[in-house]
Amino acid sequence: MDFLPPPSSQLSPSNYAEVRQARSNQTLTSQPTLNSRVSRLSVELPIEVKAQLQLFLEALPDPDKIARQLIESKLIAQAGPIKPNSLPKPKPRDKPRPILPPPTGEVLNVVSDRQEYDINTQVFVAEGNVFIKYRKSELKADRVQLNTKTQEVIAEGNVFFTRGDQKIRGSKLTYNYSNVKGDLLNASGAVDLGTLNSSEVSRSPTQTAPNSITISAIGSGNSSDGQVRRLGFIADRLILDGDTWTAENLRVTNDPFTPPELELTTSKATLTPISPTQNRLDLESPRIVFDQGFSLPIPVNSIILDRFQRFAPALVGFDKRDRDGVFYQQSFDVVTQPNLSFQLSPQLLLQRAFSSQSGFSGFDILGVVATLNGAFDDGSSLSARASFSGLNFSKIDSLLRANASYQLPVFGNHTLLSQYAFRDRVYNGSLGFQDVNNILGSTLFSPNYVLGDSQISFGYQVSAQLVGAVRDDIQPSTVGTLVRLQSAAVLSRSFPLLRGEPAPATKEAGLRFSPTPIVPKLDAFLSAQGVNSFYSNGANQAVLYGTVGLSGEVGNFVKDFLDYTGFTVSYTQAFSSGKSPFLFDRVADNRSLTAGIVQQIYGPLRLGIQQSWSLDTGNLYDSVYSLEYARRTYSVLVRYNPNQGLGEFLIRISDFNWTRPPSNVTNVQNGIEQRN
Repeated sequence: MDFLPPPSSQLSPSNYAEVRQARSNQTLTSQPTLNSRVSRLSVELPIEVKAQLQLFLEALPDPDKIARQLIESKLIAQAGPIKPNSLPKPKPRDKPRPILPPPTGEVLNVVSDRQEYDINTQVFVAEGNVFIKYRKSELKADRVQLNTKTQEVIAEGNVFFTRGDQKIRGSKLTYNYSNVKGDLLNASGAVDLGTLNSSEVSRSPTQTAPNSITISAIGSGNSSDGQVRRLGFIADRLILDGDTWTAENLRVTNDPFTPPELELTTSKATLTPISPTQNRLDLESPRIVFDQGFSLPIPVNSIILDRFQRFAPALVGFDKRDRDGVFYQQSFDVVTQPNLSFQLSPQLLLQRAFSSQSGFSGFDILGVVATLNGAFDDGSSLSARASFSGLNFSKIDSLLRANASYQLPVFGNHTLLSQYAFRDRVYNGSLGFQDVNNILGSTLFSPNYVLGDSQISFGYQVSAQLVGAVRDDIQPSTVGTLVRLQSAAVLSRSFPLLRGEPAPATKEAGLRFSPTPIVPKLDAFLSAQGVNSFYSNGANQAVLYGTVGLSGEVGNFVKDFLDYTGFTVSYTQAFSSGKSPFLFDRVADNRSLTAGIVQQIYGPLRLGIQQSWSLDTGNLYDSVYSLEYARRTYSVLVRYNPNQGLGEFLIRISDFNWTRPPSNVTNVQNGIEQRN
């Protein structure tokens, strides 16, 4: 797939005639002859021609918005749709738009080899290297015809329309700026995603410090690292009908090279606005094509685009504890209001079905996840999720897990998060899985501060919660409810130690297996975190954590064998006093060591291992294994955690914003629950 070449910024003065607002009084006037011809003269266009050309260039939708609508809507499905020029569609009986005099001081340049205006038919024609410029809009073509009666423009041959930094091209453009309809044949374009609004990712309520570990089997600590920032598209025909866009035989790629190693294709894509903040995208037979050969169908034909982040259309996961192993999940939009989104994700519990005596006939093999999201004009947001690991409602108390949260900006730059969770599944290091029956409360988060020029980051949080969970401070151990008041603060700093040189950003070098050239590096990081928890039974747990570690990347991931190694190692020491009456938030590991490595095996294959040990007991309490097939534009990843009994099969695409659902597990890190 070819990206747009940069348009020529220089025009040879010997090959063009220019018609502009002239300072002289020379004008074209009506003559009894059939044609009035202008050639290689600096004269003033007839006012009707000038006004209609200006109206056309203003009415023609931005190439930026065309490209963003086609690409962002089809591939990213993220927050805040970018709408085209919202021109109201005229009614059938509406009169053509009136001819108005051009604004004072606005210059319209029309440059071409030949220009002709027929006064009787009111048709203006420019031929031969046509270049029309008005404000920030430019139109290039071999031939441009304007009918001021019908208010239709036909541009043919190497059509190139530019507005600002965005461009779109085709072989023939037909556009009626009176009824806002037209089409572009053999349309192609590209868009730089560097300025796109990223979707809002749900914040972990207790993540008070940025992730210092950049390489692990779990993934990068910064999701924006190593992403292609440009997408291109090609369509046989692009139909414009007001704010509705239809593309025939649309191909989209995030690969800047030809032939592309990844494309998304559909025979027809139609984007229709349904509210000021929503669009609906209808697709016919969409597929993902890998390396010009193998392809996979996308199991969705209609997508609602709004301010809410969407789950990937399909997911293959593994959950040993709740779902007895492998399951398949597919997501559907049910309610799509401007400020509210409701999504259902049915699940087929495959491993349970094969191991069950009833096979595929019972309700136990079906699960469902229901997700509700709201985003409001005051900056607040609502999120709720209910997960059923079976549909036998006689066992509802053991099948349902649910949580809901409401986030509100307060005190200018702080955030207040109110949250409720039912049967929260918590994984607390060496203590393993714990169920929190109920938790209700609010947490206040500070922004992340940088202390002067020290590059030390600082953040804090305070919370008050009513917690119902298993208590072992009473015998026999039973579920009890207590109020918990908790405060936490963290200081962190990273130290770049070494930096290498990336390989050249070419198809066969730095961009062979990676979206961006990899820079070999070595970093050190330090952090100190204090957590203090008070309980209404008089108990108190206070902990000070210190962490020191190294992370780095070796090699450029260019050669076929052992040319990439990513690693991390960290040691955490806890100094604690007191003990929580609950098991889910009790300090389980006073001394812990975490180490991980991601190693290229051959070509695009990388193997990852990350493990955590309690040095108090010598036990391995958490581990993640991954196998990745990494390419410049996509990767296929299989990941498994045997300690937690969780796994997944993922296809990740650079710059696309499909996300996967949370795993229904809350991990405890440094004595604080890390909830999604």
